[in-house]
Amino acid sequence: MSNNHPEWWSEEYSFFGDFYMEGDDSKEGYRIAEKQNLKQRTLTEVDGVLRLLDLKSKSKLLDCPTGYGRHSIELAKRGFVVTGSDLNSKHLEVAKKEAKKNSAKIQFVKENMFDLDYDSEFDAVINMFYSFGFFESDEDNFKVLQNFFKALKPNGQFLMHTDVNIPFIQAGEYKHDETRALTNGNALRIVDKYNPDTKRINGFWILKDENGEEIKKEYSVRVYTKEEFIDLCKKAGFRFCKAYSDWNKKSYSEDSEDMIIVATK
Repeated sequence: MSNNHPEWWSEEYSFFGDFYMEGDDSKEGYRIAEKQNLKQRTLTEVDGVLRLLDLKSKSKLLDCPTGYGRHSIELAKRGFVVTGSDLNSKHLEVAKKEAKKNSAKIQFVKENMFDLDYDSEFDAVINMFYSFGFFESDEDNFKVLQNFFKALKPNGQFLMHTDVNIPFIQAGEYKHDETRALTNGNALRIVDKYNPDTKRINGFWILKDENGEEIKKEYSVRVYTKEEFIDLCKKAGFRFCKAYSDWNKKSYSEDSEDMIIVATK
């Protein structure tokens, strides 16, 4: 976004909210290797979080950004004490309704991850599904990581999950232009490209309804190699980092579709 326009992640721009929730609910899911709908994805991801973090029951978790709450709700249903943090009012409204429907007690907080101010409160912080690197400068993105570090108790764990693995992209395996069938009958087209100079993925989503009407929204995310992100974690104060390629504890590989980093305070 230019200086004259709102940031792509802001409420004002509305990439997140109704637009994102509709586009996220596809029949195929996001993975190239394995197709899963939204419910299957949520269970796979939450099972994976618990497998990788090995948390005690009733541990305190911060899910940031929580989006419309799918991970927060599933974790709360399994007995964890969850705080779901997000900037988008529409996401939080949906999350609260779904949590109530599922009898899940969650503290949902409206806040920007850049402005988090928790101090040694959580056993784990999770940052799920390509939600790191939203900001324009490396300094601002690093500030978010420092906020996550500060929010953790001593020995607490931070988990970052992304479906962007740079060597996988550079090997030509990544889909730069794809169309997914949405469960509501509409279609989502995703077009994006990695810029090695800025180290960002710049792209857009187009939602197309049955009448051919289109809505287009752009985004830009700073993405990190495994080495870069681990260096960032160490700089923030984390003392131990481990990289995985999937939710089953498979070690990180350059040909894996996903990258998951677990860092210990």
